[in-house]
Amino acid sequence: MSTALIVMTLNEVDGIRKIMPKVKKEWVDEIVIVDGGSTDGTIKEAEKLGLEIIHQKNKGPGGAILTGVQATNSDIIIIFGPDGNHEPEEILRLKEKISEGYDQVIISRFGKTSVNLDAGRLDRFGNKMFTSLTNIFFGGDLTDALNESRAITRSAMNEIKFDALGFDCTLQMTIQGLKKNQKITEIIGNEGRRIGGERKVHSFDTGVLLTKRIIKEFIYKQ
Repeated sequence: MSTALIVMTLNEVDGIRKIMPKVKKEWVDEIVIVDGGSTDGTIKEAEKLGLEIIHQKNKGPGGAILTGVQATNSDIIIIFGPDGNHEPEEILRLKEKISEGYDQVIISRFGKTSVNLDAGRLDRFGNKMFTSLTNIFFGGDLTDALNESRAITRSAMNEIKFDALGFDCTLQMTIQGLKKNQKITEIIGNEGRRIGGERKVHSFDTGVLLTKRIIKEFIYKQ
């Protein structure tokens, strides 16, 4: 099965410079940089590495995912961020695991052996709470329902009603997958420190968005 790597960027010049050279082109069949309007030289750095750049059509991480999905053709889609939070080796681990017949594979940043260098106490509490609610209301058995570092088959992506453009987008992918009885599993991973740039997630606003997403998905069963 062919694999596409969607790399989401918004002013991540330092991450592109330090992380992307560690991502080998032979690991996947397609690599696309989906940029949300960087002004710090991210695009130039990506061009130096010979990477394909696509300007996302809609704002937000969900908009970047949709743009990347529409711009690629591979059977498997892997979502990756070059900000230092994700480890390049995750790509190979995700690719190998999903080939075992899963619809979605998520890297868990909060497993028993995970090392998390970026999440504060509030982030940890929020992730645990929203993941627990996802498990309770939608029948999951996960430790990290929110992480964007994941692989999903194109058929599974086409099956869900993906329309969340904000930071609730990956939670929607998880919930919709559970509602569709997709085969979802996790791989224990880590979260490194951010490399340059600004953190995009604001805890309170994101918490409100995630709460609304769970309520909406619960009300609309399908």
